[in-house]
Amino acid sequence: MIADALRDAICSGEIPPGAPLKQDEIAAEFGVSHTPVREALKALVSEGLAVLHHNRGCFVSDLSSAVARELMDFRAVLEPKLAGWAIDRLTEANIEHGRQLMMKIDKTSNPLQRLRLAAEFHTVIYTRANRPFFLEQVNRARNNLNRYWLLAWSDQTFPVSTQNEHQKILDLCVARDRAGLTAFIEQHIMTSGE
Repeated sequence: MIADALRDAICSGEIPPGAPLKQDEIAAEFGVSHTPVREALKALVSEGLAVLHHNRGCFVSDLSSAVARELMDFRAVLEPKLAGWAIDRLTEANIEHGRQLMMKIDKTSNPLQRLRLAAEFHTVIYTRANRPFFLEQVNRARNNLNRYWLLAWSDQTFPVSTQNEHQKILDLCVARDRAGLTAFIEQHIMTSGE
């Protein structure tokens, strides 16, 4: 619970890069001892959202173009695999859910909500791969990347090209075009990241 709350605050920008994550303050805020706070901070460090400096404490990790590139590359390797494993298991209900999420993206002007809906769009497809470990790693990378996307998209609408690409992803899923889908998702991730 503590890790989830801190993760959301970091990924939304509520806790900015470089900010200290003080155990005493976090423990007091949640009404817990230091032990669960230390465990939560370890989880955030393992996800790349925080860094531990010896004798100085834990801090929200800074933003870096090199890290953003690596996260994007990571997603571009794993997500096409997930989509390929999922394609034969997708149902019409999954496709319709994807369409509904696209409509919600179009209706919201909140950048964080758009990012969450876009993540849910991809998760609707990837969940059908039945590879929870892969999906968890992709979601961690996406959460970390949200900090970068919020900077890029906070003052503008969700790129029309991204929504067009989401539609193409659904079309490829409906056509059961595994090769086309996996290649296109890799391209979609890299284009979005650029």
